[in-house]
Amino acid sequence: MENSETEAFSEFLMDKERSQNTIAAYVKAVELFFVDFKELNKKNMLEFKQLQIQKWKVKTANARIIAMNQYCIFKGHPEYCVKGFKIQQATSIENVITIEEYKKLLSGLYKDGNERGYWMIQFLAKTGARASEFINLPIDSLEKGYCEMWTKGKFRRIYIPQTLIEESRVFFEKQNSDFLFPNRYGRKMSTRGLAQLIRNWAKKYGIRKEVAHPHAFRHLYAIQFLHQNQNIALLADLMGHSSVSTTSIYLRLSKEEQIRQFNEAAERW
Repeated sequence: MENSETEAFSEFLMDKERSQNTIAAYVKAVELFFVDFKELNKKNMLEFKQLQIQKWKVKTANARIIAMNQYCIFKGHPEYCVKGFKIQQATSIENVITIEEYKKLLSGLYKDGNERGYWMIQFLAKTGARASEFINLPIDSLEKGYCEMWTKGKFRRIYIPQTLIEESRVFFEKQNSDFLFPNRYGRKMSTRGLAQLIRNWAKKYGIRKEVAHPHAFRHLYAIQFLHQNQNIALLADLMGHSSVSTTSIYLRLSKEEQIRQFNEAAERW
């Protein structure tokens, strides 16, 4: 794809209010298409679809298909668009940090005097923020009790529990940054940096590595909320989900809990 074509396609996506990351991913998918095919047509789109599922997982394959479908529309050929692959709905939640592991991690950070880590983990677990949202949480959100940001193609309000604000007040009085949790230079932390910190702490305090990632605390937030309040529609709003069906996965047991309850039941047969 020539530079002029790339720029035109990027402008087309910007008009649709796609994020810069999404635009870059879509452009990359188109470039990959033209590595294997010289012409855009229905036959080649169908072959491209099959190539993607042979090389990648379903989620990645579908992302590439969506990108190419947008390119077809951009080129004035919506009839070339192809269907994505159906994804079987998950029957359990995986890689969920348990409340015991969460408390163990907090205890270790507290005993070691790691105030920053101690509050970072609590804010992750008690706001339900995605990693990309967490690193952008502004310091003035402590005054309002929430912040609003553009994420996943819409404005989302992220609430901060008042008790958490009060308990962490002394820590943040020493803060000299526009962000709640800046990097060591006082600037915005990267999602990669956040993930690495969590991996380091998990390893130090004996937490399973499969739950040593920012999204594990978002899972914990959802599960703990539903333990206290079964309002799934409210939880969907709080998590920024566009559909309640996405949130409903948290009504199911974790894979580990499914196995435990199955084995207990089997013993009685």
